[in-house]
Amino acid sequence: MLLPFYRDFFYTHFMDIIQVSHHLDQLLDIHAIQDSGNAMNGLQVQNTGEIRKVGLAVDVCFKTLQMAKEEGCDMLFVHHGLFWSGLQAIRGSYFEKLSLMIRENIGLYSAHIPLDIHPVLGNNKALADLIGLERLQPFGEYKGQKIGLKGTLVSQSAEKLGKMLEQQLGSPVKVIGKGLVQMVGLVTGGAGDMLRDAIAEGLDCYITGEASAHHFHEAEEGNCVLILAGHYATETGGVKAVGSHLEQTFGLETIYLDYPTGM
Repeated sequence: MLLPFYRDFFYTHFMDIIQVSHHLDQLLDIHAIQDSGNAMNGLQVQNTGEIRKVGLAVDVCFKTLQMAKEEGCDMLFVHHGLFWSGLQAIRGSYFEKLSLMIRENIGLYSAHIPLDIHPVLGNNKALADLIGLERLQPFGEYKGQKIGLKGTLVSQSAEKLGKMLEQQLGSPVKVIGKGLVQMVGLVTGGAGDMLRDAIAEGLDCYITGEASAHHFHEAEEGNCVLILAGHYATETGGVKAVGSHLEQTFGLETIYLDYPTGM
């Protein structure tokens, strides 16, 4: 939270995308957190002029860019950015997305793992809060850093937990296994492989967005309930939290651009 002097400064002086991006870089510590090289965390597409309205989306795709244009957004803040395929020719749908952003003067900022693991605004923290997970500790190693969370719940059936998640997220949830769960680990998105961390630590349950077929057998044989709550659905909390932060800190208008994949 900014001190009153700085808040007054930003409310009375317009912010451009460089200023917003610098703040987000510091907030999410993007230069210190390891990620896929193609994630390209940070400012991905620059624009000009004042930032007044920020669109929030899980994915940057042609549909969310169209929504941003229709809503009059000056920039997009997303979890999954534009450059996942690495070096590629600027043609086809890739050209269409870039040309729309440049033509409509829409900037783009992306944060992948840095958004997942933020202790206050992160996707994992949002999901942990949603299910009432307590006594939180870091969990699940990726590139030498813990990117998920583990903790304890009031003991309940796996079926009950799955139904609660389905209701809260508004998306289908798959529960693999039965029994009471209390010690739970979670990593949002597509982190099926971290089931092995949950089994190794003797957790009752592991929650992620999506997994592969072989994880069914690993969960069953490892005596660990596996809950798949959707890649998209488990990663909506972080972008919304950052949006609230931008509203409260700088008085920027934000809007969540919901385009669920059902996956």
